[in-house]
Amino acid sequence: MDFKIGDDIEENTQKKPNKKLSLVIIIILSIIMGLTVFLVSNTIFGEKKREDIITDTKMDLEDENVKILYQYVKYGTRNTRNDKFIKEQNVKLEDFNNYEKFYYALQFAEPEDFANIGKVNENGQKIYNISSAKVKQYMQRFFGPEVTYSTNSKITYPFNFKINNLNVGVLTYAIENEGFNTVFVSLEDDIISNNIIEPYYTKLTNATKKSDGSLELNEKIIYTELINKENNTFDINIYKDYQHTILLESKLNLTELDLKNNPINIEDYQEKAATISYLFKLSSTNYYFDSSKISN
Repeated sequence: MDFKIGDDIEENTQKKPNKKLSLVIIIILSIIMGLTVFLVSNTIFGEKKREDIITDTKMDLEDENVKILYQYVKYGTRNTRNDKFIKEQNVKLEDFNNYEKFYYALQFAEPEDFANIGKVNENGQKIYNISSAKVKQYMQRFFGPEVTYSTNSKITYPFNFKINNLNVGVLTYAIENEGFNTVFVSLEDDIISNNIIEPYYTKLTNATKKSDGSLELNEKIIYTELINKENNTFDINIYKDYQHTILLESKLNLTELDLKNNPINIEDYQEKAATISYLFKLSSTNYYFDSSKISN
């Protein structure tokens, strides 16, 4: 009989190195796979994390969009700013009545928008027409694509231009002309303030572009109260709120000359003043008003 024990020993010694080599290969492949999964995950999720960190971008106050949008909310007829955003704590689209919607939308109107239809009214005044499409364009320019408004009421509006040397127009919807028939009825000059002090003082302090593309403007504001006294003197109270409940400072026994030499300057109260924040959202390539709020 052939002796097989030696053969068995030789065969077993050959198999043991093969098992060790397989184990090493498995370990190396596991390490490689683990590193691959880590690098891929870090690339995908790490980039998102870095994007989340960069959310806001400070904008220059001289940026064209910033200046244009600030004028939107500062607008007022006859050179007098409307006080809606000044006195209301929170304002959104649903907080505008119908006239206020026309008030802010018609700031964009131009003389060439009004076509002479070749007719006059019962008073012999020429009738012009601004198209419904143009009014809708201006409404959406200020309020965005979701704005709705009524055409059932007459709108009397002092424009910032003159037609036939008149600037106050009365708009009446005329379905047959697909627009608003407009008669210019009178002339109202800009209001020139003779106030010793203004009822409020404001200053645009910063602008921020949000990660979603929206734009926020922050305006500082203080409110004042003038109290007349004897001997042509007066007291001035400076408040943080429109309701005059949060007093910042009182200036006593002043004369007009005192104020002329040391006028009220909002920068002296910038840290204590209230802030009006205006948010504008982006529709296509145009910004429109979304909301405003006054905070302390």
